[in-house]
Amino acid sequence: MQLGKTQTLTISEQINSGWILVDESGEKAFLPKIFTQDEKKIGDEVEVFVYQDDDKLKATTEIPLAEVGEFAVMSCVQSLPTGAFMDWGIIKDLFIPYKQQKTKIIEGKRYLVYVYVDEDMELITGTTKFKRNPQYNDLPFQKGDKVDLLMMNESELGWNVIINKQYIGLIYASDVFKKLYPLSEESGYIKTIREDGKIDISLQPEGFENIDEFKQKILTKLEENYGLLYVSDKSSPEEIQNELHMSKKNFKKAIGGLYKDKIIDILEDKIKLL
Repeated sequence: MQLGKTQTLTISEQINSGWILVDESGEKAFLPKIFTQDEKKIGDEVEVFVYQDDDKLKATTEIPLAEVGEFAVMSCVQSLPTGAFMDWGIIKDLFIPYKQQKTKIIEGKRYLVYVYVDEDMELITGTTKFKRNPQYNDLPFQKGDKVDLLMMNESELGWNVIINKQYIGLIYASDVFKKLYPLSEESGYIKTIREDGKIDISLQPEGFENIDEFKQKILTKLEENYGLLYVSDKSSPEEIQNELHMSKKNFKKAIGGLYKDKIIDILEDKIKLL
């Protein structure tokens, strides 16, 4: 049985209060009646999330905000001296012991939480303490891959981010071309996987092979502004960033392609649709 993971189990017994589910080894978990389906019968398979409740394994068809080994933003539903209970997206709240809180968790506020199994207690637990820019091995990424980001916090180097709910990476300040906010969601791209296992992220794709995305963004903006934008290849990086949320390098590549295709004209202080 994979504690804290979504998995497929088999119905071995149907009772008034719910179903008994088993895995291939015969280990059991209880699925309460509220989550059962009438058309299912003994021997059928069910996809469930397995967790603990009163030292017993239980299952739910609800989808948690994060499984073991993942990060998610959660709201605190109750804060006690011993720890805090977080809305985890399932019927049972996730507990974060006081010693696992980076700062005291306050009821009603949202926090970035990492879910893991406490080896001493063998319980699914949450923590707001995690290592910044850790080193990884055998990452499932390649340079240029598009990824989902969750913004952590701004630092002297740039922004620490969560990648695909599982990994911590960094967007250098020089690669930030828009206003970012803690706990917000963004799309990004793998920029570099360094030899030390750390991950650098870019908010924009790099290279001419991705220029179509920038060309389309400029065309959309031109159409919204009656075919005229007061930025050109002579504009400052800050002006381009404020107007189009892209770097001057990518802007120049994009307008160069549009000009070559005879879609726009590049003037001294503006570009316009032809």
